[in-house]
Amino acid sequence: MQTDVRTHFTAPVAASDRLAVSVARNGFTPALAAELRARHNYLEGLKAGDVSLYGFLNVAEFLPTAVIHRSGPVVDLQQAPNVDIGRVRAFGEAGEMSLDEYLVHPASRAQGMLVLHRGRIAFERYPGMREYDSHLWMSCGKTAASLIIALLEAEGKVDVDDPIETYLAGFTGTAWQGVTVLDILDMATGLDIEEDETTRADLNSALNRMTLAASRLPNVRGQIERVADVVASAERRRAPGEVLEYSSLTTHVLVSLAETIEQRRWSDIFQARVWSRMTVDGDMLIAVTPDEGTAIVHGLCSTRLRDFGRYGLLYTPSWRKAARDQVVTASYLRTIQNGGRPNLLARSRRRTLLAGMFGGDVPVANSRQWDGIFEDGDLWKAGLCGQGLYVSPGKDLVIAWFSTVVHTDLPVYARAIAQLYADVTPVH
Repeated sequence: MQTDVRTHFTAPVAASDRLAVSVARNGFTPALAAELRARHNYLEGLKAGDVSLYGFLNVAEFLPTAVIHRSGPVVDLQQAPNVDIGRVRAFGEAGEMSLDEYLVHPASRAQGMLVLHRGRIAFERYPGMREYDSHLWMSCGKTAASLIIALLEAEGKVDVDDPIETYLAGFTGTAWQGVTVLDILDMATGLDIEEDETTRADLNSALNRMTLAASRLPNVRGQIERVADVVASAERRRAPGEVLEYSSLTTHVLVSLAETIEQRRWSDIFQARVWSRMTVDGDMLIAVTPDEGTAIVHGLCSTRLRDFGRYGLLYTPSWRKAARDQVVTASYLRTIQNGGRPNLLARSRRRTLLAGMFGGDVPVANSRQWDGIFEDGDLWKAGLCGQGLYVSPGKDLVIAWFSTVVHTDLPVYARAIAQLYADVTPVH
Protein backbone atom coordinates (compact mmCIF):
# COMPACT_ATOMS: atom_id res chain seq x y z
CA MET A 1 0.00 0.00 0.00
CA GLN A 2 1.38 3.41 -0.95
CA THR A 3 1.90 6.00 1.76
CA ASP A 4 0.25 9.39 1.49
CA VAL A 5 3.23 11.40 2.68
CA ARG A 6 1.07 14.42 3.45
CA THR A 7 -0.43 12.63 6.45
CA HIS A 8 3.02 12.00 7.94
CA PHE A 9 4.54 15.48 7.81
CA THR A 10 4.71 16.71 11.39
CA ALA A 11 7.20 18.53 13.60
CA PRO A 12 10.38 16.78 14.81
CA VAL A 13 9.84 14.29 17.59
CA ALA A 14 9.76 15.82 21.07
CA ALA A 15 12.73 14.91 23.26
CA SER A 16 10.45 13.40 25.89
CA ASP A 17 9.14 10.89 23.34
CA ARG A 18 12.52 9.59 22.20
CA LEU A 19 14.43 6.50 23.18
CA ALA A 20 17.89 7.01 24.64
CA VAL A 21 20.56 6.41 22.00
CA SER A 22 22.10 3.83 24.35
CA VAL A 23 19.31 1.50 23.17
CA ALA A 24 21.18 1.24 19.86
CA ARG A 25 24.47 0.55 21.63
CA ASN A 26 22.89 -2.33 23.52
CA GLY A 27 21.13 -3.69 20.44
CA PHE A 28 17.44 -3.42 19.49
CA THR A 29 15.15 -6.15 20.75
CA PRO A 30 13.23 -8.06 18.05
CA ALA A 31 9.96 -6.46 19.21
CA LEU A 32 11.34 -2.92 19.16
CA ALA A 33 13.00 -3.44 15.77
CA ALA A 34 9.70 -4.72 14.34
CA GLU A 35 7.83 -1.70 15.74
CA LEU A 36 10.32 0.82 14.33
CA ARG A 37 10.34 -0.90 10.95
CA ALA A 38 6.53 -0.73 10.83
CA ARG A 39 6.62 3.01 11.62
CA HIS A 40 9.29 3.81 9.04
CA ASN A 41 8.57 6.10 6.10
CA TYR A 42 10.56 8.77 4.32
CA LEU A 43 9.49 11.72 6.45
CA GLU A 44 9.48 9.87 9.77
CA GLY A 45 12.98 8.68 8.98
CA LEU A 46 14.32 12.25 8.90
CA LYS A 47 12.88 13.55 12.19
CA ALA A 48 15.85 12.40 14.30
CA GLY A 49 13.50 10.34 16.44
CA ASP A 50 13.32 6.64 17.26
CA VAL A 51 12.65 5.61 13.67
CA SER A 52 15.74 7.56 12.58
CA LEU A 53 17.81 5.96 15.33
CA TYR A 54 17.00 2.55 13.88
CA GLY A 55 17.03 3.58 10.23
CA PHE A 56 20.40 5.31 10.30
CA LEU A 57 21.98 2.04 11.41
CA ASN A 58 19.93 -0.24 9.12
CA VAL A 59 19.50 1.51 5.78
CA ALA A 60 19.59 -1.75 3.82
CA GLU A 61 16.31 -2.81 5.43
CA PHE A 62 14.45 0.09 3.80
CA LEU A 63 16.03 0.80 0.41
CA PRO A 64 17.83 -1.23 -2.24
CA THR A 65 21.49 -1.08 -1.37
CA ALA A 66 24.75 -1.58 -3.27
CA VAL A 67 27.79 -2.98 -1.52
CA ILE A 68 31.09 -1.19 -2.12
CA HIS A 69 33.52 -3.93 -1.25
CA ARG A 70 36.70 -3.47 0.71
CA SER A 71 39.80 -5.20 -0.63
CA GLY A 72 43.21 -6.22 0.68
CA PRO A 73 44.53 -6.39 4.24
CA VAL A 74 43.05 -4.40 7.09
CA VAL A 75 45.60 -2.21 8.84
CA ASP A 76 44.62 -1.51 12.44
CA LEU A 77 44.70 2.06 13.66
CA GLN A 78 47.15 2.46 16.51
CA GLN A 79 46.08 3.98 19.82
CA ALA A 80 47.54 7.22 21.17
CA PRO A 81 44.93 8.49 23.69
CA ASN A 82 44.82 12.16 24.61
CA VAL A 83 42.78 12.74 27.78
CA ASP A 84 42.71 16.49 27.10
CA ILE A 85 40.25 15.94 24.26
CA GLY A 86 37.49 14.79 26.59
CA ARG A 87 38.16 17.80 28.83
CA VAL A 88 37.64 20.34 26.03
CA ARG A 89 34.81 22.65 27.01
CA ALA A 90 32.41 24.42 24.69
CA PHE A 91 29.13 26.27 24.89
CA GLY A 92 26.24 25.12 22.73
CA GLU A 93 22.49 24.58 22.77
CA ALA A 94 22.88 22.09 25.62
CA GLY A 95 24.84 24.62 27.70
CA GLU A 96 28.51 24.71 28.64
CA MET A 97 30.18 21.41 29.46
CA SER A 98 33.15 19.24 28.62
CA LEU A 99 33.11 16.94 25.61
CA ASP A 100 33.02 13.92 27.90
CA GLU A 101 29.93 15.37 29.57
CA TYR A 102 28.28 16.36 26.31
CA LEU A 103 28.62 12.93 24.69
CA VAL A 104 26.56 11.29 27.43
CA HIS A 105 24.14 14.19 27.91
CA PRO A 106 20.57 13.19 26.91
CA ALA A 107 20.28 16.22 24.63
CA SER A 108 23.36 15.39 22.57
CA ARG A 109 22.10 12.07 21.14
CA ALA A 110 25.67 11.49 19.96
CA GLN A 111 26.26 7.91 18.87
CA GLY A 112 29.95 7.82 18.08
CA MET A 113 32.92 10.16 17.95
CA LEU A 114 36.47 9.53 16.76
CA VAL A 115 39.58 11.73 16.78
CA LEU A 116 42.61 10.67 14.76
CA HIS A 117 45.91 12.53 15.17
CA ARG A 118 48.76 11.59 12.87
CA GLY A 119 46.73 8.56 11.90
CA ARG A 120 46.39 7.23 15.43
CA ILE A 121 43.31 7.07 17.64
CA ALA A 122 43.47 9.91 20.14
CA PHE A 123 39.84 9.69 21.27
CA GLU A 124 37.01 7.24 20.60
CA ARG A 125 33.56 6.94 22.15
CA TYR A 126 30.41 4.97 21.27
CA PRO A 127 27.55 6.23 23.45
CA GLY A 128 24.86 5.23 20.95
CA MET A 129 26.17 2.50 18.65
CA ARG A 130 28.54 -0.43 18.56
CA GLU A 131 31.97 0.02 17.01
CA TYR A 132 31.15 -2.52 14.28
CA ASP A 133 27.82 -0.89 13.37
CA SER A 134 27.50 0.92 10.05
CA HIS A 135 25.88 4.36 10.27
CA LEU A 136 24.71 6.77 7.59
CA TRP A 137 27.11 9.58 6.67
CA MET A 138 24.18 11.65 5.41
CA SER A 139 25.50 14.68 3.47
CA CYS A 140 29.13 13.96 4.35
CA GLY A 141 28.91 11.56 1.41
CA LYS A 142 28.77 14.54 -0.93
CA THR A 143 32.53 14.93 -0.60
CA ALA A 144 32.96 11.43 -2.04
CA ALA A 145 31.08 12.51 -5.17
CA SER A 146 33.33 15.55 -5.63
CA LEU A 147 36.44 13.41 -5.06
CA ILE A 148 35.48 11.15 -7.95
CA ILE A 149 35.05 14.19 -10.21
CA ALA A 150 38.49 15.41 -9.11
CA LEU A 151 40.05 12.09 -10.09
CA LEU A 152 38.37 12.26 -13.50
CA GLU A 153 39.48 15.88 -13.87
CA ALA A 154 43.10 14.91 -13.15
CA GLU A 155 42.89 12.39 -16.00
CA GLY A 156 41.55 15.00 -18.42
CA LYS A 157 38.16 13.32 -18.67
CA VAL A 158 36.23 16.36 -17.46
CA ASP A 159 36.88 20.09 -17.46
CA VAL A 160 35.04 21.72 -14.57
CA ASP A 161 34.74 24.97 -16.51
CA ASP A 162 32.61 23.26 -19.15
CA PRO A 163 28.81 23.57 -19.00
CA ILE A 164 27.16 20.41 -17.78
CA GLU A 165 25.37 19.72 -21.09
CA THR A 166 28.82 19.07 -22.60
CA TYR A 167 28.69 15.72 -20.81
CA LEU A 168 25.00 15.20 -20.01
CA ALA A 169 23.12 15.92 -23.22
CA GLY A 170 19.78 15.47 -21.47
CA PHE A 171 20.24 18.86 -19.80
CA THR A 172 20.29 20.67 -23.15
CA GLY A 173 17.23 22.91 -23.32
CA THR A 174 16.67 22.82 -19.55
CA ALA A 175 17.53 25.41 -16.91
CA TRP A 176 20.72 23.44 -16.23
CA GLN A 177 22.08 24.42 -19.64
CA GLY A 178 25.02 26.77 -19.22
CA VAL A 179 25.67 25.81 -15.58
CA THR A 180 29.31 24.76 -15.30
CA VAL A 181 30.52 21.65 -13.54
CA LEU A 182 32.35 23.93 -11.10
CA ASP A 183 29.15 25.76 -10.21
CA ILE A 184 27.53 22.38 -9.56
CA LEU A 185 30.48 21.31 -7.39
CA ASP A 186 30.20 24.55 -5.41
CA MET A 187 26.38 24.48 -5.25
CA ALA A 188 26.01 27.80 -7.04
CA THR A 189 23.69 26.75 -9.86
CA GLY A 190 21.20 29.61 -9.59
CA LEU A 191 18.33 27.08 -9.80
CA ASP A 192 15.32 26.61 -7.51
CA ILE A 193 16.86 23.58 -5.80
CA GLU A 194 18.08 25.11 -2.54
CA GLU A 195 17.91 22.91 0.54
CA ASP A 196 17.06 24.64 3.81
CA GLU A 197 14.50 24.49 6.60
CA THR A 198 11.82 25.97 4.35
CA THR A 199 12.29 23.57 1.46
CA ARG A 200 12.62 20.57 3.80
CA ALA A 201 9.17 21.49 5.14
CA ASP A 202 7.70 21.88 1.64
CA LEU A 203 6.75 18.52 0.16
CA ASN A 204 6.57 20.12 -3.28
CA SER A 205 10.18 21.36 -3.17
CA ALA A 206 12.72 19.89 -5.55
CA LEU A 207 14.54 18.33 -2.60
CA ASN A 208 11.50 16.45 -1.29
CA ARG A 209 10.26 15.51 -4.73
CA MET A 210 13.66 13.96 -5.48
CA THR A 211 13.77 12.07 -2.20
CA LEU A 212 10.20 10.85 -2.57
CA ALA A 213 11.00 9.68 -6.08
CA ALA A 214 14.11 7.88 -4.80
CA SER A 215 11.89 6.13 -2.26
CA ARG A 216 9.24 5.28 -4.90
CA LEU A 217 6.69 7.28 -2.95
CA PRO A 218 4.06 9.55 -4.56
CA ASN A 219 4.46 13.30 -4.54
CA VAL A 220 1.76 15.68 -3.30
CA ARG A 221 -0.13 15.18 -6.57
CA GLY A 222 -0.14 11.43 -6.04
CA GLN A 223 2.39 10.76 -8.82
CA ILE A 224 5.52 8.64 -8.54
CA GLU A 225 8.21 10.57 -10.39
CA ARG A 226 11.58 9.54 -11.79
CA VAL A 227 14.55 11.08 -10.01
CA ALA A 228 16.09 12.17 -13.31
CA ASP A 229 12.88 13.96 -14.30
CA VAL A 230 12.72 15.81 -10.97
CA VAL A 231 16.30 17.01 -11.35
CA ALA A 232 15.80 18.07 -14.98
CA SER A 233 12.66 20.05 -14.08
CA ALA A 234 14.55 22.63 -11.98
CA GLU A 235 13.86 26.24 -12.89
CA ARG A 236 16.14 29.27 -13.09
CA ARG A 237 16.20 31.75 -10.17
CA ARG A 238 19.34 33.74 -10.92
CA ALA A 239 22.55 33.49 -12.92
CA PRO A 240 24.85 30.64 -11.88
CA GLY A 241 28.02 31.36 -9.93
CA GLU A 242 26.57 34.15 -7.78
CA VAL A 243 25.69 32.60 -4.42
CA LEU A 244 25.89 29.32 -2.51
CA GLU A 245 22.47 27.65 -2.42
CA TYR A 246 22.99 24.30 -0.75
CA SER A 247 21.45 21.42 -2.67
CA SER A 248 21.60 17.63 -2.71
CA LEU A 249 20.47 17.73 -6.34
CA THR A 250 23.93 18.97 -7.31
CA THR A 251 25.45 15.78 -5.89
CA HIS A 252 23.03 13.64 -7.87
CA VAL A 253 24.16 15.42 -11.04
CA LEU A 254 27.82 14.75 -10.16
CA VAL A 255 27.02 11.05 -9.75
CA SER A 256 25.31 10.99 -13.15
CA LEU A 257 28.28 12.84 -14.65
CA ALA A 258 30.76 10.26 -13.34
CA GLU A 259 28.63 7.33 -14.49
CA THR A 260 28.25 8.83 -17.96
CA ILE A 261 31.96 9.49 -18.38
CA GLU A 262 33.08 6.11 -17.04
CA GLN A 263 30.11 4.04 -18.25
CA ARG A 264 30.16 2.27 -14.91
CA ARG A 265 27.91 2.41 -11.86
CA TRP A 266 29.05 4.93 -9.28
CA SER A 267 29.43 2.22 -6.65
CA ASP A 268 31.86 0.40 -8.94
CA ILE A 269 33.76 3.60 -9.69
CA PHE A 270 34.17 4.44 -6.01
CA GLN A 271 35.12 0.87 -5.16
CA ALA A 272 37.85 0.77 -7.79
CA ARG A 273 39.23 4.26 -7.31
CA VAL A 274 38.88 4.76 -3.56
CA TRP A 275 37.50 2.06 -1.25
CA SER A 276 39.52 -0.89 -2.59
CA ARG A 277 42.71 1.16 -2.19
CA MET A 278 42.01 1.79 1.48
CA THR A 279 42.83 -0.38 4.50
CA VAL A 280 39.30 -0.21 5.91
CA ASP A 281 37.64 -2.64 8.31
CA GLY A 282 34.44 -3.13 6.35
CA ASP A 283 32.43 -2.57 3.19
CA MET A 284 30.57 0.63 2.46
CA LEU A 285 26.85 0.30 1.91
CA ILE A 286 25.09 2.82 -0.30
CA ALA A 287 21.39 3.04 -1.04
CA VAL A 288 20.38 3.25 -4.69
CA THR A 289 17.29 4.62 -6.34
CA PRO A 290 14.68 1.92 -7.04
CA ASP A 291 13.96 3.22 -10.55
CA GLU A 292 17.44 3.50 -12.10
CA GLY A 293 19.75 2.10 -9.42
CA THR A 294 21.64 5.39 -9.09
CA ALA A 295 23.72 5.67 -5.93
CA ILE A 296 22.28 8.12 -3.40
CA VAL A 297 25.68 9.59 -2.57
CA HIS A 298 24.24 12.84 -1.28
CA GLY A 299 23.06 11.16 1.91
CA LEU A 300 22.93 7.40 2.10
CA CYS A 301 26.51 6.12 2.36
CA SER A 302 26.95 3.90 5.42
CA THR A 303 30.14 2.68 7.12
CA ARG A 304 31.69 2.00 10.49
CA LEU A 305 32.91 5.06 12.36
CA ARG A 306 36.58 4.10 12.07
CA ASP A 307 36.23 3.73 8.31
CA PHE A 308 34.56 7.14 8.16
CA GLY A 309 37.62 8.47 9.98
CA ARG A 310 39.93 6.62 7.59
CA TYR A 311 38.20 8.38 4.70
CA GLY A 312 39.04 11.68 6.40
CA LEU A 313 42.68 10.58 6.69
CA LEU A 314 42.91 10.58 2.89
CA TYR A 315 43.00 14.39 3.13
CA THR A 316 45.87 14.47 5.65
CA PRO A 317 49.63 13.80 5.70
CA SER A 318 48.84 10.46 7.38
CA TRP A 319 46.94 9.07 4.39
CA ARG A 320 49.27 6.05 4.43
CA LYS A 321 47.59 4.94 7.66
CA ALA A 322 44.34 4.57 5.72
CA ALA A 323 45.29 3.59 2.18
CA ARG A 324 47.86 1.63 0.20
CA ASP A 325 47.93 4.25 -2.57
CA GLN A 326 47.47 7.99 -2.43
CA VAL A 327 43.91 8.92 -3.40
CA VAL A 328 43.68 12.61 -2.53
CA THR A 329 46.59 14.38 -4.18
CA ALA A 330 48.31 17.45 -2.79
CA SER A 331 47.02 19.33 -5.82
CA TYR A 332 43.39 18.46 -5.14
CA LEU A 333 43.75 19.28 -1.45
CA ARG A 334 45.07 22.73 -2.38
CA THR A 335 42.13 23.12 -4.76
CA ILE A 336 39.68 22.47 -1.93
CA GLN A 337 41.51 24.76 0.49
CA ASN A 338 42.24 27.63 -1.90
CA GLY A 339 39.83 27.20 -4.79
CA GLY A 340 36.64 28.18 -3.02
CA ARG A 341 34.95 31.45 -3.93
CA PRO A 342 34.39 33.41 -0.70
CA ASN A 343 31.72 35.56 -2.33
CA LEU A 344 29.44 32.52 -2.71
CA LEU A 345 29.29 31.93 1.05
CA ALA A 346 29.35 35.64 1.92
CA ARG A 347 26.13 36.17 -0.07
CA SER A 348 24.45 33.04 1.24
CA ARG A 349 21.94 32.67 4.05
CA ARG A 350 24.00 29.71 5.22
CA ARG A 351 26.73 32.02 6.49
CA THR A 352 24.64 32.88 9.55
CA LEU A 353 23.91 29.20 10.13
CA LEU A 354 27.60 28.32 10.00
CA ALA A 355 28.49 31.15 12.36
CA GLY A 356 26.10 29.69 14.91
CA MET A 357 27.60 26.23 14.55
CA PHE A 358 31.12 27.44 15.33
CA GLY A 359 30.46 30.10 17.92
CA GLY A 360 31.11 32.93 15.50
CA ASP A 361 34.23 31.39 13.95
CA VAL A 362 32.93 31.46 10.39
CA PRO A 363 34.52 29.52 7.50
CA VAL A 364 35.78 31.76 4.71
CA ALA A 365 34.35 29.70 1.84
CA ASN A 366 32.65 26.52 0.73
CA SER A 367 34.41 24.40 -1.85
CA ARG A 368 33.86 21.24 -3.90
CA GLN A 369 30.85 20.07 -1.83
CA TRP A 370 32.67 20.75 1.47
CA ASP A 371 30.55 23.05 3.65
CA GLY A 372 33.31 25.12 5.16
CA ILE A 373 36.95 25.97 4.58
CA PHE A 374 38.54 27.88 7.43
CA GLU A 375 41.26 30.49 7.04
CA ASP A 376 43.79 28.02 8.49
CA GLY A 377 42.95 25.46 5.78
CA ASP A 378 40.77 23.19 7.91
CA LEU A 379 37.85 21.46 6.14
CA TRP A 380 34.40 20.66 7.45
CA LYS A 381 31.34 18.82 6.16
CA ALA A 382 28.05 18.32 7.97
CA GLY A 383 25.39 15.68 7.52
CA LEU A 384 21.69 15.96 8.33
CA CYS A 385 20.72 14.94 11.86
CA GLY A 386 24.09 15.43 13.47
CA GLN A 387 26.82 13.80 11.36
CA GLY A 388 30.14 15.49 10.78
CA LEU A 389 33.64 15.27 9.35
CA TYR A 390 36.27 17.83 10.35
CA VAL A 391 39.71 17.55 8.75
CA SER A 392 42.76 19.64 9.60
CA PRO A 393 45.48 18.78 7.08
CA GLY A 394 47.83 21.26 8.73
CA LYS A 395 47.48 19.58 12.11
CA ASP A 396 47.22 16.06 10.65
CA LEU A 397 43.91 15.70 12.43
CA VAL A 398 40.55 14.07 11.65
CA ILE A 399 37.42 14.33 13.78
CA ALA A 400 34.40 12.25 12.77
CA TRP A 401 31.05 11.74 14.46
CA PHE A 402 27.60 10.18 14.10
CA SER A 403 24.41 11.31 15.85
CA THR A 404 20.64 11.20 15.69
CA VAL A 405 19.62 14.74 16.58
CA VAL A 406 18.20 17.79 14.79
CA HIS A 407 21.01 20.09 15.98
CA THR A 408 24.38 19.01 17.36
CA ASP A 409 27.00 21.03 19.22
CA LEU A 410 29.82 18.77 18.01
CA PRO A 411 31.10 21.19 15.31
CA VAL A 412 32.11 23.73 17.95
CA TYR A 413 33.80 20.97 19.97
CA ALA A 414 35.65 19.85 16.84
CA ARG A 415 37.00 23.33 16.22
CA ALA A 416 38.06 23.55 19.87
CA ILE A 417 39.80 20.17 19.68
CA ALA A 418 41.77 21.37 16.68
CA GLN A 419 43.12 24.22 18.79
CA LEU A 420 44.82 21.65 21.06
CA TYR A 421 47.26 20.75 18.32
CA ALA A 422 50.07 22.61 16.66
CA ASP A 423 50.66 22.57 12.93
CA VAL A 424 52.83 19.80 11.55
CA THR A 425 55.22 19.83 8.61
CA PRO A 426 53.12 18.95 5.55
CA VAL A 427 54.14 15.67 3.95
CA HIS A 428 50.99 15.07 1.92
